Amino acid sequence: MVSYTVTEVTNMNREKLKKANKDKLVLLARKSNIRGAHIMKKGRLVDALMRVNTRKTKAKRSVRRKVTAQKVIGRIRMLPQHKLRDRVFVTAPPVGQQRQQQKVEEAKYYAGPAPEHRKYEEFNFPSGYGDNRITIMVRDPWWLYSYWEIQPQKEEESRRRIAQKGLSPVKSILRVYDVTDVEFNGRNAHSSFDIELSGLANTWYINVGTPDRSWIVDIGILASNNDFFLLARSNCVRTPRFGMSDVIDEEWMCADDEYWRMFGLSGGFGVGKGSLALKEMFKKRLLQQITSGGVSSFSSPVKKAVKKKGFWLIVDAELIVYGQTAPDAKVTVQNKTIRLRKDGTFTLRFALPDGKQDIPVIATSNDGDDTRSITPIITRRTE
Repeated sequence: MVSYTVTEVTNMNREKLKKANKDKLVLLARKSNIRGAHIMKKGRLVDALMRVNTRKTKAKRSVRRKVTAQKVIGRIRMLPQHKLRDRVFVTAPPVGQQRQQQKVEEAKYYAGPAPEHRKYEEFNFPSGYGDNRITIMVRDPWWLYSYWEIQPQKEEESRRRIAQKGLSPVKSILRVYDVTDVEFNGRNAHSSFDIELSGLANTWYINVGTPDRSWIVDIGILASNNDFFLLARSNCVRTPRFGMSDVIDEEWMCADDEYWRMFGLSGGFGVGKGSLALKEMFKKRLLQQITSGGVSSFSSPVKKAVKKKGFWLIVDAELIVYGQTAPDAKVTVQNKTIRLRKDGTFTLRFALPDGKQDIPVIATSNDGDDTRSITPIITRRTE
């Protein structure tokens, strides 16, 4: 059996390979780690062997260049001209340039000097600011929150004034004034009540008991004859309203689409429901309230209530105006332009207080040539 080495394969050119028989080519292909050589035709075997030959030749030249480069680094080597054909000469850069390149490489990963560990002093709010002051804030419709700071000198001054009048101090108190809709001067409050302070308290929750009112709080000392010696007076706050608003705006109106959109955005009777679902829910709720004797409308009400022995009744009403015209027409209601639906329909909701109410509706065609006007006149009287 004939044996071939890798060197023999590398030294063969295409012509020699073509002259060899297929068995020899298969043997060479196996030596060169070519898969599937036994099923290849002679032409494909020759092509495969030539590709292997080309790769090995390039690898051999690359190794020769590297060896030559290593021999000439740092010195000049004179070679005959015919030996310089495939030689590559690499000279080492100057020492200064090498150091400069090294600094550039190190600078790529330099993140700056390490931060200094600073010691931060812990901040604590002071126990006081050297002032004589009381402040109140609203917590909910029935409660206020108050806090204050009174200097000892201020309190001693008030006690000396009490002693000069032959009186004695009895206790420290908060005096709460109802100053709704008045310019408070210390004596014109609607009503007031006192809260006795105990211990070293400097904050207090105050139960005013009445929503939608304005309040001012004084802190001071009550003398033995019930005279009040003021130490500080607070700011004025107003507790919020509780329940539905009693304010009636007879001029308000809202397009039906806009009404339901705002109703849905406000949460309505369920988050995330569509306008149709909200309408059905509203109608169902309204029907339940009417049949059960509860409130019959959710608009701004006109209330007339009679309270006697715990039994009461509330009746109110609202007005719905609807119509239709050409979808591209311009419509005004009470001199205000409204938006039509795609089919030209519109729906408006009005408060319905006692008295007479005119609602002029004017429609103008898109070209401005035709105008139609209808004025519903509504009168309500509650007995």
